[in-house]
Amino acid sequence: MSDSLKPISLGILVLLLVSFPKISTEWARMTAELVDEEDDPHFGLPDIWDGQQVVCIHFPEAEAPEDFDQGRTHIDYDGTEFMSDVEWNETGACIGGFSGHDNGWSLLNAAINSTGDTFLLNITQYSLGLMVDSIAGVDPSQMSGNFSGAYWSLYHNGALSMIGITELELDSDSVITWRVDTW
Repeated sequence: MSDSLKPISLGILVLLLVSFPKISTEWARMTAELVDEEDDPHFGLPDIWDGQQVVCIHFPEAEAPEDFDQGRTHIDYDGTEFMSDVEWNETGACIGGFSGHDNGWSLLNAAINSTGDTFLLNITQYSLGLMVDSIAGVDPSQMSGNFSGAYWSLYHNGALSMIGITELELDSDSVITWRVDTW
């Protein structure tokens, strides 16, 4: 190999090494499949998030923001929308691929921050804890229908949480879900 090709070869090698993590991430996103085990908290989520932390926000069909009214959109930890599941039985989005969050409030904030201003929260602080009033402009107290009232409810790994978001202790693979419930 001539001496003039060595710097070019070294440059190409460095470029490949620097680009590999990005290429690997994009390949994983393109080939992701949905977890199909119904008893798994990650059911219906991309398999690349299996074992990682996820936040899902499900909107009532008539109240879903325009970009999230056709099934469920999957958004990675860096804000990249990479998959939609139009056959999912709820509208909204899941933001996932997180790790290292010990409580629900930390994970929720990381998810909200990764999407810019898409899922802005409006909260009220009470003596018993935080109350989520609206997510992405969807305020259940302003909804009407065949019910007395509505609120954002918190689910952890598929079960209704009996504690608030700031007190919710997470596992390394927790899935928290916000959904409007009525009474």
